[in-house]
Amino acid sequence: MRQVEPEHYFSPQPSSPSAEMELTVELHGRQFTFRTDAGVFSPNFIDRGTRLLLRSLPLPLKGDVLDWGAGYGPLGIVVAALSPAARVTMVEVNERAAGLAQINVELNRVTNAEVLAGDAFQVLGEREYDVILTNPPIHAGKSVVTALIEDARRRLREGGEFRMVVRTQDGAKSYLRLLQELFARVSLEDMRGGYRAFRALVGGPETAGSKPV
Repeated sequence: MRQVEPEHYFSPQPSSPSAEMELTVELHGRQFTFRTDAGVFSPNFIDRGTRLLLRSLPLPLKGDVLDWGAGYGPLGIVVAALSPAARVTMVEVNERAAGLAQINVELNRVTNAEVLAGDAFQVLGEREYDVILTNPPIHAGKSVVTALIEDARRRLREGGEFRMVVRTQDGAKSYLRLLQELFARVSLEDMRGGYRAFRALVGGPETAGSKPV
């Protein structure tokens, strides 16, 4: 008998029965409300990786910003809400999560963000960005995350930056080596709770306070 693979939050169409709920949280000194559901990533709380990545960002950001693997939207929505000069795109393959992200954009009255549902490599087309952020789907496999990083490098404009959070025990050192192969400069922006937040630059000067690795 064929073994059925367990469903993951990166499944395009999760089959878990819907169990919608709301989270109200304070992030960067502002209160946000998020609609969540079963079958999406971290539905019951804002995960430590996302919190660390947000903490490491020099908000507000400017220019075109991509939240790759947005889930129900906490990262992209906080960035958009606190960065009025930025244009934020949130892309998510999980259709249930993408639908929630759109609801959450409206729920939090964010006007400078859009949500794209589908496989990022397809729906983003030839778009380019100044900043790309990701709390990547590590459990989708190293090949998936590696392809994400490589494609992000191609989409970044000169002087752009890629920011990624990864749990130390989930291969942070190997992803660091990949970042160092692809980008001009790589720094460790923060490290706590078993996670590391990396920043990788496409040319341009290093920002004061960054820690090259």
